[in-house]
Amino acid sequence: MAIDTVTLRSPFIGEELAVKIEQQSILQQKVDKPSGEVLRSFTTKSLEGSFDARISVKVERSKRGFGGRNIKCEPFVTLECSVHKQLMGHNVYGGPEHFQAAMVWLVEKVGEWLGVTLPSALLWEVRRVDWAEVFVLQSEQAVRAWIGGLHLGEKCGRKEVRTYGRHGIFLKGESTCVKYYHKGSEFRKHDRRRIINVFGEVEAERLQKLADPILRAEVEIRTKKLRDDFGHQPLVSEVTDDYLKGVYDAEMAKVVRRGQSGMSLVCTIHAVQQRLTELYGERRAGRLFSTWHLMATLGEAFVKKNYKPTTYYEHLRDLRKAGCSWRGTDILLGKTHELIPNGFAPVREDERRWTEESDIVKEQLCPYLHLSEANQRKNHLLTI
Repeated sequence: MAIDTVTLRSPFIGEELAVKIEQQSILQQKVDKPSGEVLRSFTTKSLEGSFDARISVKVERSKRGFGGRNIKCEPFVTLECSVHKQLMGHNVYGGPEHFQAAMVWLVEKVGEWLGVTLPSALLWEVRRVDWAEVFVLQSEQAVRAWIGGLHLGEKCGRKEVRTYGRHGIFLKGESTCVKYYHKGSEFRKHDRRRIINVFGEVEAERLQKLADPILRAEVEIRTKKLRDDFGHQPLVSEVTDDYLKGVYDAEMAKVVRRGQSGMSLVCTIHAVQQRLTELYGERRAGRLFSTWHLMATLGEAFVKKNYKPTTYYEHLRDLRKAGCSWRGTDILLGKTHELIPNGFAPVREDERRWTEESDIVKEQLCPYLHLSEANQRKNHLLTI
């Protein structure tokens, strides 16, 4: 798991092709005649969110230049959609893990659906990629308990924190955004009715049952992050699977404060006290535990504001080194903390992570994997 929403920008195209795409994108819809349900539609409007099953295809004739001014240029296409939903019809599980193969498939399919030949996907600029992971907990209540126990405050690092009850948290940043949410609630609200119309009640119920115990964690890698990391706006041919996984890992570490050197995570009062005493001795452990307790109850922002910077960062480093997390502790959650698996964190090493691509995805991407693998080997050789 998996690539979800992407935004790509094509090389310049001719005016004749641009006009044909515009005409097709406004008019073309695939409709199921018995039900009247729109199975696939092309729109010149931006998507409303990753839950949207539509494909946004926009022909543009200007780019933003210095000072934020729009500068006229040759036409190009901006394509945005959930590639996971285009491959499977939903994004509950089993999405694509091979970025370049998925992008080549997507661009070829969109061209096929529009009745045009689009430029090679490897030459398109990458403007956004969402990397998502799903974790199967024991119940919906366990997912809500973990989300409710994060206690991030109004800010987490440089990101603005928005909470949606106990079923979702969104951390908005300029370069990346981090999202945690209960997949069952999101599926029920945004996708279930469409799935019923397209695949039937039985399939919708099957997916709902799968989604109910799932915590979904996403990192949205935005235009600025991609440009800063590559020194320019990268092409599909330059963005590797390892790069996307690395960004996900780094962003998760900033939020969940994962322990270092493979040390297991602890987040209950007694476990934290014991871990700190074992590693640092009673005196040092007492000071670190006090900091941990304040962060668990009042948040990092409070501690950072009231501690000397050197003390704050020193304690933060030692707590992380000890694998002591102040997210989802038993202090705030009480008995509901028992619902959360011991040491759980939404990182790729966690045993509750759903790791398999679906057979549907594997079958559709198989013809494109050799292109992806050959290109990534080429990029690796160029960096040696």
